[in-house]
Amino acid sequence: MISTIRDRRAALSEISLYVGAYLVYVVTKGLVHNDTRSVGLVNGDRIVSLQKDLGFLWEPGWQSWAVENAKLLVVTMNWVYIITYWPVVLLAAVVLFNKKRRDYNFYRTVIFVDLAGAMLTFMVFPVASPFAIAGVELLDTIQEFGPKFYGSEGMASYYNISAAMPSLHFSWTVILAVLFWNSLRGWRRLLALLYPVLTFFAIVLTGNHFILDAVAGGALAALAFAVVWLLRLTVWPVRT
Repeated sequence: MISTIRDRRAALSEISLYVGAYLVYVVTKGLVHNDTRSVGLVNGDRIVSLQKDLGFLWEPGWQSWAVENAKLLVVTMNWVYIITYWPVVLLAAVVLFNKKRRDYNFYRTVIFVDLAGAMLTFMVFPVASPFAIAGVELLDTIQEFGPKFYGSEGMASYYNISAAMPSLHFSWTVILAVLFWNSLRGWRRLLALLYPVLTFFAIVLTGNHFILDAVAGGALAALAFAVVWLLRLTVWPVRT
């Protein structure tokens, strides 16, 4: 049985890892482009053009219908956007760390590989949120209908406002969905399927992400799993 002192040291080590990752995330915001915001808007227009060419720029229509006909749904999706991200991620991490350390190490590593890929993309190809792109006609529904504290100007310095592609929000949801699918049994496995679906509509209806952002986030999650599984089979054949 692992001693309490060892558990505390492990917990402090993990917290330091997360803090370090966050600092890297903040520091790398402007490493490649001097005016990340402007580049993000230009790249956002490119995403719009690509989705138009592919025939599925559906976000404005979906949001417009929801705002006009189901405002309660919009407000609900605002809260879903917030609640299904950090609260779920952190709760899952704490529970897994305390209950199944081996599984925790695996999924934490997947998350960090995913984050590394995302941060590299954010640096090279920053993309603004859809609601910030003038020609798309999308609202920032969280600022429009609340809770307005989330994503406010006061919070802008704590996150990257041009990090919509790939969607980490959706990518991490997919990773957690795999965890839930492997951990739950019976009908509760449906929750693992519902989780990313619910998150997908939340990130799109709130105007925070394009559909392609979610697609890229899902692809990045799959790549992160592949990388960690490969490492598990080669570099870490015994430990994970």
